[in-house]
Amino acid sequence: MGKKTLVLDTASKYLYFAFLDDDNIVYDCFLEGQNNHSENLLKEIEKGLEKENFKLKDFQKIIVGIGPGSYTGLRVSVTVAKMLAWTANIPIFSLSSLTLLASGRLDKDGIYAITMKAKKDAIYGKLVEVKNGKVLEIIPDDFFFEKEFFEKIKEYDYTLINEVNYLVNPLKLNGEKVENVHALNPNYIQKGV
Repeated sequence: MGKKTLVLDTASKYLYFAFLDDDNIVYDCFLEGQNNHSENLLKEIEKGLEKENFKLKDFQKIIVGIGPGSYTGLRVSVTVAKMLAWTANIPIFSLSSLTLLASGRLDKDGIYAITMKAKKDAIYGKLVEVKNGKVLEIIPDDFFFEKEFFEKIKEYDYTLINEVNYLVNPLKLNGEKVENVHALNPNYIQKGV
């Protein structure tokens, strides 16, 4: 029996989670939601656990996307990750939801603009460069007016990753270890719009 990891994110309109066993994706779920992640996340995880005959205690690691993104969506996945980590004493690792949602596209050298819809005419975005397999931030996660973001990156030759072409590769995710589960907070980035 290998090392099992639970990966989850609900920062965008998509609900995503996966079960990994060593370097294998055993189960994954990518659902478009209608502001109903709080109703669906635990139900979907439970379905996956039953299908794979896994128990929560089988997992040795949890990786959670902490935003930026929808205020309510962020609270759903971060709260569930914290609850599962605390009750089952499983280490938790956090990372950018933008990085998580683009992880399956960051396999070739190049510059990538990663965005997620926010309020009207606004996005969450970041600009990264992949070089020799390493992802380097050029512009970190932030909240932008859409025009402002694209104006800021117009000099770069980039590939756009957004709601149309998200692709998650949970095998490419590590995250930063959370030392105090109770202190883990979503990455709320907001400006008046």
